[in-house]
Amino acid sequence: MSLSNLGLDAFTAIAKHKTVLEASKHLGVSQTAVTQRLKSLETELRSSLFIRSRKGMKLTDAGVKLLTYCKQRQSLETQTISSILNEGKVHPVRISISGSTHFMYSRVLPSVSKVQDDFPNIFFSFDINDDDDKLAKLKKGEVDFTFLPRESVALELDSKLLRKSKYILVGGRKYKKHLDSDVSIIDYSVGDNFTSLFFEKHKLEYQRSKERHYINNTMMLPSLLEKNFGVAVLDLNHFNAIKNQYEIYNLLPTKSYEIEWALVWLARAEVPDYFQKIINSIK
Repeated sequence: MSLSNLGLDAFTAIAKHKTVLEASKHLGVSQTAVTQRLKSLETELRSSLFIRSRKGMKLTDAGVKLLTYCKQRQSLETQTISSILNEGKVHPVRISISGSTHFMYSRVLPSVSKVQDDFPNIFFSFDINDDDDKLAKLKKGEVDFTFLPRESVALELDSKLLRKSKYILVGGRKYKKHLDSDVSIIDYSVGDNFTSLFFEKHKLEYQRSKERHYINNTMMLPSLLEKNFGVAVLDLNHFNAIKNQYEIYNLLPTKSYEIEWALVWLARAEVPDYFQKIINSIK
């Protein structure tokens, strides 16, 4: 059952499936009907909600704001219908959290597991993401929560500061012996500059190759370090947990830097109890 609004239904289907064709299949109506419903909605709101491109439909800033509303509307609708029908059960709710492999393993999973005790109707999608597109996913409404450095939190986001993480420079035997030689860097992706920032912060003048190695999985990174592909920055807690499993070393024990992370989500008019419980649980 749905308290349907044809325009909003068409909008959310396009946002989810990226094309009018796939949205029409999902809704069981013609592409023309979907297009007309979207056009009527855009006329009513006096705003374009999508940018059309060869890669599909991309949300505009107005579209991002409307999608946030639609997600809240859907959550409220589920609770309202359940209450009216007095079904004796609570409908399932899905929450998506995007974070790096280590962050998800060390902070998220132990925390949100406690939410299940109070809200057994909550089902999680854990988006393991070591790349740099987590903010984009949040703004597109693809995830409910993600994590950003404190200074990267935008004004339109709600956030909660978490405990700081300390980062150190790690490498294998080759770099333990000769860190002053040419240094190769391993990062998660092209947009990841953590290791370069470490060098710049501590004014390290080692010769560095302009090219880098990439591996977008935190848990596999130590294998590359052990095989002397290069050096990388790791969370100190992660390093301490794995240092006896790999021949890797804290290359500069007196040098580190800290980052204050924030749990972030799109601002909501109302925050359901289960949503607040998740926020409170992650430290």
